[in-house]
Amino acid sequence: MVEDDPKIVQAVEKTLTLVPGYSLEWVPDPDRAVAEVIAKKPDLVLLDVRLSGGDGRVLLQVLKENIATRAIPVIMLTGLAGEGDKVLGLNLGADDYVVKPFGAMELLARIQAVLRRTGVGKDERKSVSVGGLELDVENRRASLEGARLDLQPREFEVLFLLAVNAGKSLSREFLLEHTSAYGLRVPTRSLDTHIKNLRKKLGAKGKMIHTVSKLGYRLEP
Repeated sequence: MVEDDPKIVQAVEKTLTLVPGYSLEWVPDPDRAVAEVIAKKPDLVLLDVRLSGGDGRVLLQVLKENIATRAIPVIMLTGLAGEGDKVLGLNLGADDYVVKPFGAMELLARIQAVLRRTGVGKDERKSVSVGGLELDVENRRASLEGARLDLQPREFEVLFLLAVNAGKSLSREFLLEHTSAYGLRVPTRSLDTHIKNLRKKLGAKGKMIHTVSKLGYRLEP
């Protein structure tokens, strides 16, 4: 990951721990980035557009022109939301373009989609199955015993975190951190609302979601 904000790097690293097999290498200095990519041959590069030591778009162009790195997929991370900026990045060879602030689940889904599209992630697990639930992260689809669940984006993310950590008690802080845009604070009552809605939508299976006193929630299949 080529990024000069350590808080963003730390948050992304936490996100990647949600799925087995992912790890993160941080390169804060864009001048070292090409050499590091050549040496370590990552499956994917996360590249910030605005770097204190350079322009991420220039670095992208260098990566795509180098025979040793041109095939490695790149996801651009940026605060520039304009369509022209996105088109420029894609024209330079970026495989995807994620606008800040972005959430943990969105980034994870984008990473999985790019890896699968480029052939790197074709054998990785596409969904989480537990207690009759089937959750597809990339496509944000959820079903219960074969019946499609109509979930709001945040409801899906909360349910995914509970499912992938089935049997473990998760704190409110953990759930909020991984279902909110990086760096944004969300009222804890919003989490309670999501849990209430999930229990209702799961019907009799809603009892799988347990409240853990003074901590948070746990899913018990």
